[in-house]
Amino acid sequence: MRNGFKIIDTDCHQMEPQAIWSDYIDPAFKGREPRHEMYGSRRLFSVEGEPVQPPEEEGKYPMHAPEFLDAVKVAMQRFERAQKAKFDAESRLMDMDDEGVDVQVIYPTIGGQLLGREFKDPELLAAICRAYNDWSREYCSKDTARLRWAAMLPIQSPDLAIEEAKRAAANGAVSFYIRPNPVADRNLYADEYWPLWKVVEGLNVPLSLHDSGSPRIPSFGDRMDSHTTGHILSHPFEAMSAMAGLIWFGVAENFPKLRVVHVEADAGWAPYWLQRMEQHYDFSGKAEHPHMKKTPTEYFKQNFFVAARGDEMTLKAAVDLIGEDYFLFNTDYPHPDGTFPWGMQSLVDQPISDDAKRKILWDNAARAFNIAA
Repeated sequence: MRNGFKIIDTDCHQMEPQAIWSDYIDPAFKGREPRHEMYGSRRLFSVEGEPVQPPEEEGKYPMHAPEFLDAVKVAMQRFERAQKAKFDAESRLMDMDDEGVDVQVIYPTIGGQLLGREFKDPELLAAICRAYNDWSREYCSKDTARLRWAAMLPIQSPDLAIEEAKRAAANGAVSFYIRPNPVADRNLYADEYWPLWKVVEGLNVPLSLHDSGSPRIPSFGDRMDSHTTGHILSHPFEAMSAMAGLIWFGVAENFPKLRVVHVEADAGWAPYWLQRMEQHYDFSGKAEHPHMKKTPTEYFKQNFFVAARGDEMTLKAAVDLIGEDYFLFNTDYPHPDGTFPWGMQSLVDQPISDDAKRKILWDNAARAFNIAA
C-alpha cells in the first residue's frame, strides 16, 4: 500500500534463468530446448537451429548498438539488489515492500521473444510454454497472494493453446499471455482462434496482450532502423491493431465476457482510438462488418482494459474522455525502460480524483484478473 492506496502492478516480468528451459522441458523434447549457441563469433539465444533474434539483414529490430546496451546497464543499476539475487522471488518481494506494491502480475521476458516467431514444430513451442508456466508457478509459490503468474500460450497452434489454457488455469494462472501480432498469417480475430476464445471466456481468465522484442512475425517496429524506434512503434500500434480487429470482426460480439487487457502500451492512445473507430462506425456502420451489433465504444467498455504508466501526461484526459473504470496501472518491473520505482508515486500524484486513483491502482485490476481484496 502507498499513500493509502492498494496497488496491483499489472505488467511485471520474470528474468528467466537459462536453466529453466532444460530443467523444466518435457523429457520428450530434451535437447531441443532454447539455448545459447555460437553463430560465427557471436553467442546468441537460439531455438530450432536459428537465433531467436532475427538477423539484421531481415530488417527486423537491428542488433542493439553498443551505446544502447550501455544505457541499459545504467538503467538496471536501480535493480542491483535483485540482480545480485538473480531476480529471485525474495528480492522481488523486498522491492515490492519498499515501494508499496501489494500484488504483481508477472509475464515472461525471454518467453515473450520466443512467442515472436513461427515454429516448425508447434509441439516444441507448447513444451516450451509448459516449461515456463511450471517454473513461473513454482517461483510465485513463494507468496501466492502477491505474486501472480500469467501463462504463456502457444498461440501458433490454437488447439495446443486450448490445451495449455485449460492446464494453466487449473494450476492457478491469473492471465494468459500472448503477443498481439499476427502469427501464421492469422490476426487474433481469425476464425481459427474462436474455439480458443470460447474456452478462455469459459475459464474466466483474461487475455493479456503484450508485444515483445525479437519478432520474426510481423511487427510495426519493422519499419524502423533501431531498436528504440521499433519499440516506440511496436507496442502501442500492435495493441491498437489487435483491439480494432477483435472489435470489428466479431470477437467482442460473440464472446462478451472475454476480458482483454492491454499492457505496456501506455493508455493515452485509447480515447483517440475509440474516436477513430467511432468516426468510421458513423460513416459506414457495419456495412463490411455484419458481426457488429454495438458501437466500438460499447465493445471497448464491455471487453477491454488498458494499463497506464504512472507518469503519462495524457492519463487525466483519457480518464475524463472514457471514464475511470477501464484503466489499470503498470511499471514493467524490472525492465530498464519501465517506471519502477517511481511509477507508483507518479500515479498517486496524477491530477485525477482519489476514486479514479483507487480504481486504476487496484479495483479495476482486481476485477480484470479476479484478484480478491
